[in-house]
Amino acid sequence: MVSVRSGFLLGFFALIPALGQEITLQYWHINTEAFGLPAVRQLIQEFQRRNPGIRVEERYQPNAYTGLLQNLQAALAAGNPPDVAQIGYLYTRYVAENLPYVPADELDRRYTQGRVLGRYAPNIRALGLAKGKMVGVPYSLSNIVTYYNADLFRRAGLDPDRPPRYLGGWRRAAQQIRARTGKYGLYLILLDDNWALEALIRSNGGNLLRCEGGFYRAGVDSPEAIGALSMWAGLVRDGLALGVPLQQGEQAFLAGEAAAFMTTIARRAGLQEQTKGRFELRGARFPTFGSRPPALPGGGNVLTVFARDPKRQEAAWKFIQFLTSPEGFTLWTKGTGYVPLLPGLTQDPRYLKDFVNQNPIQKVAIDQLPFTVPWTSFPGKNGLAASQALFRATQKALTGQATAEAALKEAAQEINRLVGGERCSE
Repeated sequence: MVSVRSGFLLGFFALIPALGQEITLQYWHINTEAFGLPAVRQLIQEFQRRNPGIRVEERYQPNAYTGLLQNLQAALAAGNPPDVAQIGYLYTRYVAENLPYVPADELDRRYTQGRVLGRYAPNIRALGLAKGKMVGVPYSLSNIVTYYNADLFRRAGLDPDRPPRYLGGWRRAAQQIRARTGKYGLYLILLDDNWALEALIRSNGGNLLRCEGGFYRAGVDSPEAIGALSMWAGLVRDGLALGVPLQQGEQAFLAGEAAAFMTTIARRAGLQEQTKGRFELRGARFPTFGSRPPALPGGGNVLTVFARDPKRQEAAWKFIQFLTSPEGFTLWTKGTGYVPLLPGLTQDPRYLKDFVNQNPIQKVAIDQLPFTVPWTSFPGKNGLAASQALFRATQKALTGQATAEAALKEAAQEINRLVGGERCSE
């Protein structure tokens, strides 16, 4: 016969394995040491402190959102997907149409009665929608800004208090920088997500896609698109701008070999840290084509759940809740430059009011928010291939292998072949 005390002890020790069981989540992201990784680790550390039964392993994925998506497809095929992944806005449609994810609104209803997504303004919530499905929780939002080396401006005889506002002005400034210092005038971020190219095309009045007769057609062969890429390629051809991949271009800017670096506000914290003691870093708006207003694709990502087990889904949702909390967004904005997505944080002294007031570069991105447009996501199962076709055209134009017009017309033919059968609403 088992005594009451013995029974209690047996029951207590039977609970120990259950109590000691720990869930380990895998979180895939695109953040490097100079681009948000310290903030990722700080967020994970604080989350784990608040949730001792959940561990989070962060996994960096190279080649930004394209590389992450390619690796994600392989992991899904192997039956070993991450629990949470950053999905770039340009690929939300692709995920909605092709990959097995857990809809964010379903998780919100199941675990938090709709409170998480209910905090977002309708236009911000829409960032996570694709094909009528909530692919993920909007997390990171950036736009393209112009970082510049104020010291190099002075050496070239330019006024660092008055950076150019228009692309024509940047060409003239680059010519003066080249003539007086031998340095490049600027570097525009070059990645295979077409983000910078789309900023140029949209700001020149064009689009990557158009809807004709209920079907998608490429818009990259329009005069506006050709003019935008021709302008970029011309700067590179004339030795006024660098036309190299991101890592080389960023290093050139940090080394003082290029006066300006047009890239995401999300690199603000990293660039401020890396330029300390090197030169005075400042920020300005992305330049426009004359009097045309800018149209800047919203960069960044949603947090999407791919966990299959319900317990892991619940743990993943807790992690996402923390990342998108006021505390989480405050750490994320300070550690990167991404714009916080919850209303009021930049006016609240408990969170980001003082930080934004003391950080004029961050304010540049906030002031550009009214010019945000959706980052184009090519539709259908061939959407990734269509995006790559456009990137190849950019490479050809920047390296002088083809004119911008020839490269984009060839790309348009390929894009139409890949996605021309996809339906759209006019």
